[in-house]
Amino acid sequence: MKKLFCLLLISLPGFSQTTTALMTDRAAARFLDQATWGPTPGSITALEQMGITNWLEMQFAAPASDLPDQPLLDSAGKNNTNLAPVTAALFQNAVNGPDQLRQRVALALSEIWVVSQTTVPSAYAFPPYWRIFRDTAFRSYRDVLKAVTLSPAMGTYLNMANNNKANAAKGTAANENYARELMQLFTLGLNELNPDGSPVLDSSKNPVPTYTQAQVTQVAKVLTGWTYPTAPGATAKTNNPAYYFGKMIEVETEHDTTAKAIFNNLTIPAGQTAEQDLDTLFNDLMAQPTMAPFVSKQLIQHLTTSNPSPAYIERVSHVFTSTDGDMKSIVTAILSDPEARAGDGAGAPVNAGFGHLREPIVFLSSMLRGLNATVGASNTLNGYSEELGQNLFVAPSVFSYFSPQNQIEGGLLGPEFAIYSTQTASDRANIVSTALYGTLDKTTTVSLSPFVNRAGNVSDMVNYIGYVFVHSGMSSALTQAATAAANAQTTALTKAQAALYVVLASNEYQVVH
Repeated sequence: MKKLFCLLLISLPGFSQTTTALMTDRAAARFLDQATWGPTPGSITALEQMGITNWLEMQFAAPASDLPDQPLLDSAGKNNTNLAPVTAALFQNAVNGPDQLRQRVALALSEIWVVSQTTVPSAYAFPPYWRIFRDTAFRSYRDVLKAVTLSPAMGTYLNMANNNKANAAKGTAANENYARELMQLFTLGLNELNPDGSPVLDSSKNPVPTYTQAQVTQVAKVLTGWTYPTAPGATAKTNNPAYYFGKMIEVETEHDTTAKAIFNNLTIPAGQTAEQDLDTLFNDLMAQPTMAPFVSKQLIQHLTTSNPSPAYIERVSHVFTSTDGDMKSIVTAILSDPEARAGDGAGAPVNAGFGHLREPIVFLSSMLRGLNATVGASNTLNGYSEELGQNLFVAPSVFSYFSPQNQIEGGLLGPEFAIYSTQTASDRANIVSTALYGTLDKTTTVSLSPFVNRAGNVSDMVNYIGYVFVHSGMSSALTQAATAAANAQTTALTKAQAALYVVLASNEYQVVH
């Protein structure tokens, strides 16, 4: 084990000045558990040498991992619904990819802006949809807003594609589905918020709604006049059939050009094109004070803690507002905040209630990264994630796999606990056992050598396991349990396996503090 404190003067390629780094093993591992798919010994050392600022800059510039495009039809000539190559690539990127932060932020955004195969069956729709979050993870939240709104996959999922203006003769009206979820789930929430996330109250101490049903109807009119991209070789129509490459296109004859009275007493003027109306709507949304705390809290919950304090939310909200939703600045603020970094020092306690349960994909990926895994292109790891309640790209509803408002005993928020049960708790332990004592699939291999090589000194080995997996902060009870399990074995391999099983199946690992 290297020194607890590391003070280095290093000159890093791509950085213009010499950087002084001072981080503990604990600080580096905690940060990486929040900003990546899980710490590794190599990534802990690199962060200690770089410091947070330079590490973030390196990640902002890292080449982006990709998901493979899928054929439209399967081998039988029918609609291809096989997502296995896509989920396999996502796991491969998570465990072995270089752009760890970008992929984690993309996951968070994709769980806010949900599109699911429950409604969009075509497998080829999902790599282009995922790329929206990959490509906007470090841009503006307004860029996320526009790219998703014009995504053909979202066009199907929430009915914005072929959303035609009202036709009195046919008795039709604009579809309100996307308009409602755009405001409720993606931007504003149900009630106005103060910068610290607390509700704005009226004179009777009741929460103030952000919009009314009448305003949903008006926003739906704003969103009329868009259809799917025209497929290669096809003839453009007023209402094109579903095609998921590219972005949706305007159909001005189906756009409602009347004036629209939307939220906060704003009016979108008459006579504008479909794209002009859309841009006006986005500008008005971004100007709403409630968006910053609403979005900031959700991003905090995905990356650092389910229960951020009002002060934490307000600090990140201020960055959101002052930078016009710049995602680089927002992510930096979330990860660098004093509340997120409290507990980084040797022996320093983490704030009470801070942290969150590892959602299945993060649990699997972080375990594999710590076990020095190599993941093949045809892995079947999503089968384990599905067993734990998170079938990638098949969220059960627009509310994702779990709601950010899910509460656990004691009144705390625990979003990921919505899919945690007695059965999935047992399944997690069984998956740990399979990873250590068997094989998860034919293309995924782990290397226990770093642990086995230390088994001659059980105390050293257990400390090393804590360094890799529990931020060098294993409790005395867990240390004793892991030590006893190792000492009960006779070979170096079985000692390592036993100690690793105790730690990886423990609450101290399952919940990131």
